[in-house]
Amino acid sequence: MHPAAVSTLTVKLTIVLALPLALHGQFDYDRAQPFDHSMERLASKPHAELFGGSFPGPRGGRINYVLVVPNKGKPPYAGVIFQHGGGQSMSNYISEAIVLARAGAVSIIPDAPARGEGKNSDIRAMKLEASRDYWAEIVISQRRVLDFLLTRRDVDPRRIGYAGHSYGGIAGAVLAGIEKRIATFILIGLVASSARHMEENGLDFWRQYRSSLSPEDLRRTLELVSQVDPERFLPQATAPILFQCARFDSEDLIRECGIAHKLAGSSTKPLRWYDVDHNFVDLEATRDRLYWLEKQLRLAPVRPVLERLLREGKGPQP
Repeated sequence: MHPAAVSTLTVKLTIVLALPLALHGQFDYDRAQPFDHSMERLASKPHAELFGGSFPGPRGGRINYVLVVPNKGKPPYAGVIFQHGGGQSMSNYISEAIVLARAGAVSIIPDAPARGEGKNSDIRAMKLEASRDYWAEIVISQRRVLDFLLTRRDVDPRRIGYAGHSYGGIAGAVLAGIEKRIATFILIGLVASSARHMEENGLDFWRQYRSSLSPEDLRRTLELVSQVDPERFLPQATAPILFQCARFDSEDLIRECGIAHKLAGSSTKPLRWYDVDHNFVDLEATRDRLYWLEKQLRLAPVRPVLERLLREGKGPQP
């Protein structure tokens, strides 16, 4: 190759690799902001205590959470963040968190982005910078949740995992490229590009959104949202990642989940497909998440915990 061509290629590659670094500022926040948190006990289990609480969001409102803490075993414990997707709630991952408590992990399940007075969480009412900032705030909220988890003296900062579904998976994919404090990720039913999803998805939700904007506002909104897309950050991910994709999802989501995996690359980032739709109600997927976290966070074996729970069950017997 001609030296001039090599030089041009080097410059282009440098620009491509530097671009995500230039975009990292969109996820900056005040790390010194006091948590001013409130917490109350929700329930006591044989091997875990459940608490509910909240603390101020990084851009207003409050971040509500459920915290599941082992009440047996010796700290420091591993830490896990579970972020549910749209149409779900914090209760979706409580059962997994209880299993992990028996295996030696503290889990926090936030309800993000921040809710409360003065907060608008309806993306259908957003456009331009407000739409981009909405997606960025989800990522920032997860970083704030991580900060909060790491204030606990019983949590080992070297053993932190993140599991996110749908918009939680989208945020997790960005975190995988910018947040080095998280040791491993599980990304469930995500898209590589929120902008492409907003432009192409056939659900009435997104069709109505597109029709509510002028062509120019839609073009500019998608351009701005693309600045915080996972595809800009996943290539920089170095931590092990488990990708979980749904075979019965919408066509664009099936394609996008596969694209996200390809962008991450490497044998430490396996992809597994499940015969489910986007809601991901699936015992096999749950099992794989628990086994993945066991291995990556060096937890006690999960299988005996699951077998013990089955033996302790008090429901109808066959």
